Amino acid sequence: MANKILKNKKVYLPKGQGFIDAVVGLQWGDEGKGKNIDQLLSKGTYSAVARFQGGANAGHTLKLGGVTFVGHIVPSGCLHKNIELYIGNGVVVDVVSLINEIKQLQDLGFDVTKRLYISNRAKLVSFLHPFLDQADEFMRNKLGGKIGTTSRGIGPAYSDVRARRGLLIGDVLLPDFEQKIATLSEFHLNVLNMYKEKYGFEIPQEKTKGIREAKEKWDNAVRELKRLQICDLSFLIQKRLSEGKNILAEGAQAVMLDVDFGDFPFVTSSNTLPANVCLGLGVPHTYLRDIYGVIKAYTTKVGGGNFPSRIANQALEKAFQDAGHEFGATTGRPRMCGWLDLFALRHAIELSGANKIFINKADICLSDKIKVVTGYKNKEKNKEKVLKEFPLYLNEVTGVITEQIPGWGNKNYGVNSKKKVSKELASYLNYIKNKLADLNVKIISVGTGPDREHFFEWEK
Repeated sequence: MANKILKNKKVYLPKGQGFIDAVVGLQWGDEGKGKNIDQLLSKGTYSAVARFQGGANAGHTLKLGGVTFVGHIVPSGCLHKNIELYIGNGVVVDVVSLINEIKQLQDLGFDVTKRLYISNRAKLVSFLHPFLDQADEFMRNKLGGKIGTTSRGIGPAYSDVRARRGLLIGDVLLPDFEQKIATLSEFHLNVLNMYKEKYGFEIPQEKTKGIREAKEKWDNAVRELKRLQICDLSFLIQKRLSEGKNILAEGAQAVMLDVDFGDFPFVTSSNTLPANVCLGLGVPHTYLRDIYGVIKAYTTKVGGGNFPSRIANQALEKAFQDAGHEFGATTGRPRMCGWLDLFALRHAIELSGANKIFINKADICLSDKIKVVTGYKNKEKNKEKVLKEFPLYLNEVTGVITEQIPGWGNKNYGVNSKKKVSKELASYLNYIKNKLADLNVKIISVGTGPDREHFFEWEK
């Protein structure tokens, strides 16, 4: 489809009847947000799904009518043929991943090109950004502080944005684009040479297969990108809102990985909080309505850094990994598994303003007795104290406070009615509800399996 840049001049749009709801993870990512977005879209409330941050380091598995699609950059509404898809200015776009996903969707019978709109202010991931990511991880690993990134070039792309040398998606349409990418690439190669000289990182030289193939794939993807709908997405979104249409903003990663409020430096490179919807899409905060937070009945984390609620019994943790298929959609890495962490969850709710909660994987319970983390402890002058505030760094945490409650085994797999829920799971859900009562949040839905119909409504 021919490239479409909105020609309209930017004008002030009075607030219409449309609104924006946001879906964000409230743990360390991988909570199953795609399934919950599918639930929300099935109600017919929204006309579009919008990504407002992150990049191809986010993996989401979508299932609809026997079709399974694992995406990284295309918004989660892609399997709903009447839903527009927006990639906002806050996103860093891996064009190779984007074009591959579009082609995969076409093979599955979903041509998204006519309903996919990309902000001309979104940021471009260059063909050298992944190499810079690998080099930085190599250096950190050598110095003993590996973060555990996906090595997709997301951090370096955001770094270039902050240093004001990165490229925008809209740049690919300009006559001086080739000169711009050549200048940026020269800088990147100089940085890679520094990593080689100082830390021993082996750089694929320009004429070697690694960089040459990466550049070729990237150039081909950029040519395809030029045929897509690149536009002033802020203008388009506000136009849709003024028409009374509603939009679902899709967060990547999760609140506990926010670059400002997560366990720095073991965080992602963007602001994952729903407050960033406004900056990542270019809309006033007055359009924001409900914030849907997504959690699992237990907790997982991938990457580096401390994980206070991690299950100490390695065999039991492995059982959770296997039963919950806890392996990254982007990297395939096994996720650390832990008990539900209410201390971190309360912190995430307070940061995000979430007022409605989805709980996923409630069918997975592999112990007769389960624990819930309700507090953190640390040592100060050889004396252990209970923390009242969330710590600056999770490595300050030397112990956790837990409560033990009955487990429920595999009784609830596939349950799709509140009336059929086992008394043990019902007790667990009421326990969580009571622990969060002062935060004015509702548990609206509970997932009991991977399929679309595997859930039941809990609170109206």
